Amino acid sequence: MKLKNLFLVVALVFISSISGISQNIKKQGFIYKSVRGHDIKANIFIPSSKGKHPVLVYFHGGGFIFGNRDQGLDTILKEKLLANNYAVVSADYRLAPETKLEEIIKDVSDVIKWLRLNGGEKYNIDTSKIAAAGGSAGGYLALSTGFNSKEAPDVIVAISTPTGFSTSGIQMGDLSVLKQPGPFDVVKDSIVSYGDYDSRMTLWRFLAKNRLVLYEIFGFDPASDTTRLEKYKLSANTGTNYPPTLLMHAKNDHLVDLGQVEEFYRFLKMKNIISELYLVENGHSSELINQYPEATDKMIEFLNVHMK
Repeated sequence: MKLKNLFLVVALVFISSISGISQNIKKQGFIYKSVRGHDIKANIFIPSSKGKHPVLVYFHGGGFIFGNRDQGLDTILKEKLLANNYAVVSADYRLAPETKLEEIIKDVSDVIKWLRLNGGEKYNIDTSKIAAAGGSAGGYLALSTGFNSKEAPDVIVAISTPTGFSTSGIQMGDLSVLKQPGPFDVVKDSIVSYGDYDSRMTLWRFLAKNRLVLYEIFGFDPASDTTRLEKYKLSANTGTNYPPTLLMHAKNDHLVDLGQVEEFYRFLKMKNIISELYLVENGHSSELINQYPEATDKMIEFLNVHMK
């Protein structure tokens, strides 16, 4: 695999569109966990229809370094889910490099657990019907919620998501760069879960240019420590009880090669895990959702089959 493509695959860059808030649906916020005094939050949108609603939890993209719950959820996706009587949660999670991937994965699992315990009483959702979804980096996080079968969601949807970690040809940059004045100055000692979009994106670009983004996400050089990398690979953490999974991807995705997604799909089939691969021609994550409204229809169809 070419170095440029591999880097983009592992770094999981995703630029999401800014989502508007529907006039007739009230957004409610909640705190699903606190870490050393830092509250990590999510938004929930509840359909106006009566009764308990299944819920889809969406994780924004941004290479694990930028993005937030308000800017990461596409309006078309949110409104179609609500129209089909699904509650929608858009969740923050701690961002790298202040927090490494191991802890970020705990966050996305914890929001599922919080909803199982509290969602029925607080928001009248059906806690036996929870789906996890996300685009690009957020899609990887959605897939990671299935690692522990006891805490997994009931369905997973991954959009434009890198599904294989390979470090062939990757070389880490000079760590002394991090001590120089520049975009890295935005990094704080405190926990960050809701980052300023533009400055955090500039940080990602700075780290990418200097070949340090992987080190700052993982907390180690994955090319020289492949043993530690194993715990993050989907194929190494996907058991036979993994939830039904829908993979959505573009044939001409300019960031994530289709081949690795097809390989993961074949892996799921080999493990006898209920799974589908839905393909469109172009677009990555938010671009895909907005260019192909029928992709959201496919997502809802898959949810209906496996959750209702």
